[in-house]
Amino acid sequence: MKGFSELKFAGPRVVSAVFLIMFLLMFLPFHIFESEVIQYTHKVYSDIYRKAVDQFITSISRGYFQWNDMFNAFISQDREFIDSMFQEILTDFPYVREIMIVERPSGMTMEKDYMVSMKNEELYAYVNIMDSLSQNAVDDVVVMVGIDKHEVLEGLSMADRVILSDEGKKIFAYGLHASVRGYGLYNWLVFHAFISGLIGVLLMMEVLSVSFSRYHQTKGLQTIVHMWELQDPYTTYHSRNVAIIAEILGKRLGLKRKKLIEIVNGAKLHDIGKLGISTSILKKKGPLNEIEREVMMDHPRRGKDLLEQFKYLDKYIPYAYAHHERENGSGYPQGLKGEEIPFEAKILAVADVFEALTADRPYREAYSLPEAAEMMTRMPLDQRIVPEVFKALPELYEKLNRSTLQNSRANFESSIDVLRKPR
Repeated sequence: MKGFSELKFAGPRVVSAVFLIMFLLMFLPFHIFESEVIQYTHKVYSDIYRKAVDQFITSISRGYFQWNDMFNAFISQDREFIDSMFQEILTDFPYVREIMIVERPSGMTMEKDYMVSMKNEELYAYVNIMDSLSQNAVDDVVVMVGIDKHEVLEGLSMADRVILSDEGKKIFAYGLHASVRGYGLYNWLVFHAFISGLIGVLLMMEVLSVSFSRYHQTKGLQTIVHMWELQDPYTTYHSRNVAIIAEILGKRLGLKRKKLIEIVNGAKLHDIGKLGISTSILKKKGPLNEIEREVMMDHPRRGKDLLEQFKYLDKYIPYAYAHHERENGSGYPQGLKGEEIPFEAKILAVADVFEALTADRPYREAYSLPEAAEMMTRMPLDQRIVPEVFKALPELYEKLNRSTLQNSRANFESSIDVLRKPR
């Protein structure tokens, strides 16, 4: 480079002084930068970890221990039923390492659903056994759920940054001791010392802190949803498939890249409100009764409530809250219609219905593509969006790679013909 030839006119002392100043300007704030990022990361991870454990225990509490059958089993001391439910929990919830009946601990009142505590660097949740209306609770005993603290870290993709041990110097969620690793920026900063300065470092601190927080809050919840879906073979990868369909529709409808990323993340979180619903309802093969239907129809509201707890996830609330709204106002939970429904939520609704129709469910087999086309054109969905699904069938076939779509190539024309039929 031509400019290097002029360095000789500055003299070695000036060149050395400038180099040393730039070098020091990078490394004086480095220690602050590193400690601040670690401190902020520690706080974010701790909050996500606590919310994940609370949501997980809430799911168990509401799904198993606020239930008349379980309450009556404890009253009648039906150990066979209780043990079978305990075994189901151990099988369906990877975060549970043990579960047993214990005497009510001090501080655990009958008004609480559950209480999480730490003992000898291990996490335990004490859960009240209540009837379905939460009006009565078993007096003398509670259920103790041992939580695998390391499995929770793995599930939230935090194990590479957080080490839980009694030798840790930082206090993590629930009083656990932890060590938080840095991000290995030392060599990077040395390399860029010639071209970077204090302003760049300070800006980077803010950008990294916000980016890490947004990424791990979003990624952590998406991982929880995915792990929950893995419990049911009928809904495995449902949210991920809906995200793929929604992204393809968004591209065809002209959404910009930023909005496409948002709709993909929103699709992966759209069913997060189902986390607290009992698997006996979700896996039921027959029709739901009135109470079960009300529980299912409440999941958009619960999804909205959960996302509101996270600072950076409010933009995903419409995806969780409005994906069951319909054009004619027959949807839920608000009964919105027409232009009252956000356009992105309309796209997600079409993607959600298409994924559901073309996948097996406990109560029915998957519909063929022509049958799905016919049904969706008669549903109160946005009929500007529905035709785009079937125009995109070749791409969906390649990206979803689902067994129920193996015959989709043969059905492309027949599906589109259905859409073109005069009504």
